[in-house]
Amino acid sequence: MITLFGNLGSRQAYELRDFLQRSNVPFSWSQVDGPADLNPRQREAGRTITDLPFVEFASGEVLLNASVRSLATKMGWVAPAKCLEYDVSIYGAGPAGLSAAVYAASEGLKTVLIERATVGGQAGTSSLIENFLGYPQGISGAEIAEKARLQALKFGAEILLLREGVHGVFRDNHIHVNLADGGELVAKANICATGVEYLRLNLPNEAEFLGRGLYYGGGLSEGAFCQDEEVFVVGGANSAGQAAAHLSRFAKRVTMLVRGASLGESMSAYLLEKLKKVGNVEYRFHSEVVELDGRTGLERIRV
Repeated sequence: MITLFGNLGSRQAYELRDFLQRSNVPFSWSQVDGPADLNPRQREAGRTITDLPFVEFASGEVLLNASVRSLATKMGWVAPAKCLEYDVSIYGAGPAGLSAAVYAASEGLKTVLIERATVGGQAGTSSLIENFLGYPQGISGAEIAEKARLQALKFGAEILLLREGVHGVFRDNHIHVNLADGGELVAKANICATGVEYLRLNLPNEAEFLGRGLYYGGGLSEGAFCQDEEVFVVGGANSAGQAAAHLSRFAKRVTMLVRGASLGESMSAYLLEKLKKVGNVEYRFHSEVVELDGRTGLERIRV
């Protein structure tokens, strides 16, 4: 079991929680707001709050000032490409990219899957997907991603995590793609399955609160920290509905801020019916966030 030490005001600590949650890796969280929150063993080892966030492994090893890349590297998830040339290179490890990797590799094609963040893509942020074929009780996005990842690996696909293609050219009947880290991948065929990104609020100080009270996606790793809090979910489609349903298990009240006139315009009927049965989810239509405010993190919004 991995134990992550940090404080809630740290964007870096949030990125680690989010990465582990979406990667379906079990972990525990230990809140450290000051030197007094460090245990005697840590103080004896010379740990200070300047080492935060840090990760302790079951082996006793410690990763100080941990980042997503350093943690993934420590876990053995970041590695160079094994081949000079592939039959198929796939960019994006969301559901589409994972499906392509499974089918290509199962047909004996030398396949590489490149993902700049976390396997699972946007679907990996969903707490419970109930209209996914074969899972009548529903399944989390992270579980789908992990099953698909293992299936792709079973057939011999190679997965390059925290890598990103930035420029590609077609030369000598091959696709040559330059990676952000300076490497190059060569393949006979290329599939772009880079997916979508969440729309931003486009507010002047948005970056200041990102990961410090403001989250894009389902915020799965943050549910337990919303105990008895007022939570606002911006959006009215399925991702927003799934987030509201998940957070309602912890929060005192969840308010969905919807630009449109109703949820039925963009939300699946099954999810709409589910939300109607949740007593602490409310709705404000024709609404959007126009201001963010707070000192140590997001404390207030103006709608």
